[in-house]
Amino acid sequence: MIPKVLFVDDDPAWLRLIQAELEEHTNSFVVVVADSGSAALDILKDNNISLVVSDLRMPGMDGFDLLAAILKVYPDIPVFIVTAYDKPKTREVVFKSGAAGYLKKPFSGDELAEEILNTLQKKSEGGNLHNVSLDTFLQLIEMEQQTCTLRIINKKQNTGGVIFFRDGDIMNARIGDQQGKAAAYEILSWSRVSLTIEHDCVFHDKKINGDLQAILLDAMRSKDEKKENKRVAESAESEILLDAPVAEKSEKKSGQVKKSTLKKEQKATGGLKAKKTKKAPDFSKMSVVERVRHRVQTEIGTRNGLLDIHIDQTWDGLVYRALDIGEAFNGGRLNVLYVNKGSNGQFVVVPGEETAVIKIDADSPRDRIIDILSE
Repeated sequence: MIPKVLFVDDDPAWLRLIQAELEEHTNSFVVVVADSGSAALDILKDNNISLVVSDLRMPGMDGFDLLAAILKVYPDIPVFIVTAYDKPKTREVVFKSGAAGYLKKPFSGDELAEEILNTLQKKSEGGNLHNVSLDTFLQLIEMEQQTCTLRIINKKQNTGGVIFFRDGDIMNARIGDQQGKAAAYEILSWSRVSLTIEHDCVFHDKKINGDLQAILLDAMRSKDEKKENKRVAESAESEILLDAPVAEKSEKKSGQVKKSTLKKEQKATGGLKAKKTKKAPDFSKMSVVERVRHRVQTEIGTRNGLLDIHIDQTWDGLVYRALDIGEAFNGGRLNVLYVNKGSNGQFVVVPGEETAVIKIDADSPRDRIIDILSE
């Protein structure tokens, strides 16, 4: 996605001039304009902006006020201040206030473009990745104890978000003006994304309590719940409701339901007919594959996302390594393993005398399957 640069000025003629001057750079960045500080904040809330260039003197919310507001809610977005009223200490005050750059009017379009391109280049110096499995990539950052800012684009919904890491610890997340866990959960619900890596993090204090693994699990659980609620709602909409049972309609006589059948059953049994109880399955006669399939289908139903279940001893090496890691960290008994192989599929591995391997689809209720097989 091409970066967006927001220009803020109360002079519409200057904004039109900037748009014309920078038109040749449309392959590198998109120009977005706002005629006031408040209008700029509205744009920031609903758009994925990479850089803000603001005039210093504006009625109402001036450049300093806008800079302070952006640093509070969008501290990862650099702000350039431009002004025609340059005084000896103006530059010093601007940088002390947190601005990333300062330009004195008038300046050429080439000068401005150079400053913008240099800033955007620094922001993306960590590289770009496309069609990434986000949860796997975040776990890698945690393992490597990286300090970075990830700008994440969900092209499917045309939305963007940011996640901040310091020394492998998740510090904060942001979508628009929303921050914290709610923003993290929303970003982590995106399936395949593109992202830009910046080797820096503006946060030194954690805004999100908890470690990454707990947040990933909560996010996946929330995602599964939303899908289940959607499925239930769609099922309810397609349900055909009858005012009365079909049998009741066929036995009506003068507006009353016939009770002859019920009376005959009561006479034969000395009361109400006893309800037959379903015989519990004999798990001892089932194979490992049959037991796993039965448990998942009984607890979740047919929409369980199971693609295949089979016995595969080639996974034993991974199981043994996981056991060693668990022992080293006093992790207790190993009940189940989850393995994400990206484009090669997702798997749940159940250790035992025979190692059962379950292949699941991307939309399966993974956490519920793991919980069931961990009991």
